[in-house]
Amino acid sequence: MNKPSWLDELCSSTFMPHGQCYLWDPDLLRLHAISDGLIALAYFSIPLTLLYFVRKRRDLPYPALFLLFGAFIVACGSTHVLEVVTIWHPYYWLTGSVKAVTAVISLVTAVGLVRIMPQALALPSAAELRASNMALEEKVRIRTADLSRANEELRREVAQREEAEQEIHRLNSSLQQRLDEMQTLVDVLPVGVGIAHDAMGRDIRANRAFARMLNLPAEANVSLFPPPGQTPPSFRILHGGRELSVAELPIHRALRENHTTAGFEETIERPDGSQVIVLTNAVPLLDDQGRPRGCVATYQDITPLVEMEQRRREMDRKLQDTQKLESLGVLAGGIAHDFNNLLTGILGNASLARMELPAHSAMQPHLEQIEQASHRAAELCQQMLAYSGKGRFVVQQIDLNDLVQHTTHLLSISISKKCVLRFNLAPGLPAITADATQLRQIIMNLVINASEAIGLRSGVIAVSTGHTRIDRNYLATLLHPGELTPGDYVFLEVSDNGSGMDANTLKKIFDPFFTTKFTGRGLGLAAVLGIVRGHHGALKVYSEVGRGSTFKLFLPQAEGTGESAAPLTAAPDTSWRGSGTVLVVDDEEPVRAVAARLLQAIGFTTELANDGREAVEKYRLDPARYALVLLDLTMPHMDGEEAFRQLRHLNPGVKVVLMSGYNQQEAVGRFTGKGLAGFVQKPFEIERMIAAVRQVLLGR
Repeated sequence: MNKPSWLDELCSSTFMPHGQCYLWDPDLLRLHAISDGLIALAYFSIPLTLLYFVRKRRDLPYPALFLLFGAFIVACGSTHVLEVVTIWHPYYWLTGSVKAVTAVISLVTAVGLVRIMPQALALPSAAELRASNMALEEKVRIRTADLSRANEELRREVAQREEAEQEIHRLNSSLQQRLDEMQTLVDVLPVGVGIAHDAMGRDIRANRAFARMLNLPAEANVSLFPPPGQTPPSFRILHGGRELSVAELPIHRALRENHTTAGFEETIERPDGSQVIVLTNAVPLLDDQGRPRGCVATYQDITPLVEMEQRRREMDRKLQDTQKLESLGVLAGGIAHDFNNLLTGILGNASLARMELPAHSAMQPHLEQIEQASHRAAELCQQMLAYSGKGRFVVQQIDLNDLVQHTTHLLSISISKKCVLRFNLAPGLPAITADATQLRQIIMNLVINASEAIGLRSGVIAVSTGHTRIDRNYLATLLHPGELTPGDYVFLEVSDNGSGMDANTLKKIFDPFFTTKFTGRGLGLAAVLGIVRGHHGALKVYSEVGRGSTFKLFLPQAEGTGESAAPLTAAPDTSWRGSGTVLVVDDEEPVRAVAARLLQAIGFTTELANDGREAVEKYRLDPARYALVLLDLTMPHMDGEEAFRQLRHLNPGVKVVLMSGYNQQEAVGRFTGKGLAGFVQKPFEIERMIAAVRQVLLGR
């Protein structure tokens, strides 16, 4: 690439270098080169310093003049650089061009200096500047002093105002803190609090406890007499079963009468229908003139206390009923026990007399009537024992449906012809452990009562069975549940559409010998209750006058499958005869005598003892003499249980037949696993005695 022609011309070397003029003297060459180089360096540093000064002091006047002066110095420095170059290279055209540029810049700079000279001369001198500065500083000092005084006064005012504001803030904070504490205290109180903010009781605010009682939001106005445009809440206030008007409410009474209302019991009925019983106290708030300006009322929830008192009364009532039943049961059991002993003598002697007389004797009908009357008396004893819970129970697992079906014929002929029997028997019913005879008596009693409640008009008697699970809450509604626990139960229900019963009658139906008929029929429902208690069950009765009654019996479910209860029992063989000696033990002489004569009539000899202690002494003398021992359960000095234990100690193989008027389950239960040979129920006759003794001696 070729250089431009003007550049070639500027750098032409046709001339003689400057060093030639110096005769190429090295010292002279160094002197000129170093001197011109240092001058050029100084020239170049001065513009840089000026440029830095102008950039830092932008407030200086005439900055362009400084720049021109800097350009002039740079041009001068460039000529000195070219002087060094032309010592060895004859670039004189270039040197001349640079000098021409320097000349132009010099002229421009000179012209600029001349033009600004008047203005520059008008600039204040340093002394003038110092004087002006001092005057200005004095003004500033005076103004600053004025401002300082004003600021000091302002600071004092601000400080005083800040102190006042801080005191106000402290007082407001303290007041707010107290208000918050009071509000928190009111909110955390377990007692409901309602505050009326006006003398009319239109704006009543509630704390949390009261809002919860009313089932309303805490910020709601709970006044039943709110300002116009507001809807009153939907709860109601009751007292004595009657809804109170607004004027009768404690807060409004306290505001109207300017008097404290204390200890007022009322019932709050919430929108969902639930109720809360509260004890209300209302105190009016007075203004400076002593007039009510508001009211504070407290509402203490006494629902648990009222319910507890109701439960206590109910428990007291049940306890009294239980104690009455137990007392009557003890009385009935004692009477039945003694009466059974008397009947044992009557029935046994009649049975012996019937055996000893010829079959065609004229006395036979009289003896049969004596036996029939004794049996009816024995049945009454069994009812009394059933009421006391100690009836004669022959316990087995049975199917309640089979029992009802086997009793159908007896039920049909026992009720009015105008009554219709309907059976609703649940299939697959679990077994129960019960005495079939006693349950038949319950069914008969309930169905006959239902028929008599229907009377002469047409009606329906429904007999139902089923299986249900009972929880603890339902147990509390049953009659005399005793120690029943929640679980699975089988129920028998007998209902009718007869005349029904009122509440007073319901309270008495289980009392012994209570009846709504013209003549009593014995223990009736009292015996039913006794049988149910003896089976560890419970009863529930529903009745309404004119609509009928329902008796529902619950019995515990048994394990396993129930057996069908046979309605009839085969007659024993009275021709059997035995041999050996029987030790007869009873504290009642008629019982001992009749038992001995019955045993003698079938071939045995007898030895008598009037209590357990005498029996043990006689048996100890010759244990091998006695084929068996006929032992009473209840005796003085030594009862049957202790006598049995000592007899077994003397002879582990002794055969003991227990006799008692109590039910077999209870009597024999004391001897379970102890080797008791047999049991005979009082009162007994020849057939029962033969059956019991034969079973023990022959095993059949």
